[in-house]
Amino acid sequence: MNYTKNMPKMYQKILLYIFPITSIIVLMAFIPMTPVACAYEGIKTFYIRYDVKSSKNKIVDAALLMIPAKNEFRAEKFSQITMTGVISAHPARNGVINDKTIRDDALKTILVKNGLRSIKTKDLDTIISYEGVIITPVNILKNIYNKDGDNYSYEVRLEFSPIAFPDKWETLDMQYKIKKTIYEFFELFNF
Repeated sequence: MNYTKNMPKMYQKILLYIFPITSIIVLMAFIPMTPVACAYEGIKTFYIRYDVKSSKNKIVDAALLMIPAKNEFRAEKFSQITMTGVISAHPARNGVINDKTIRDDALKTILVKNGLRSIKTKDLDTIISYEGVIITPVNILKNIYNKDGDNYSYEVRLEFSPIAFPDKWETLDMQYKIKKTIYEFFELFNF
């Protein structure tokens, strides 16, 4: 008498599809995540905004905002930007330009050239906002004092992404949630 049973055909088909998918997922768990996939982790990612307020066609105020953006999903695509700039050697600075001054000037310039621009107006007051996301550090490659022009020239390199247009936010939010779920799933297998 033979007591062996055969697996029903339905279960055979299910195993035929599930086994290869499970094998791929387990193998991918041992592949380390690349820095691009981990770009939103930690305090390396910052949301930056530069607001310029004008009243009666004259600039009355300007402010640079930089806050940690761990869960910022609205960034489109990061690219490495290298830019140069010039800062005047204003007497109030006592001939000293520090890294913060260079960083702030570089961020303002990059935002104006590459950031998402939005405009709000009320009566004769206008606020123009430029928005983007950076991955730190902001690398200062050169900082040279020019005696003839009484200014400093600098060169800066950083990872920058403009904020996407609002009509793309829903899609980017969904993509971010999917990537985050996959990343967290693979973190279960990293020891």
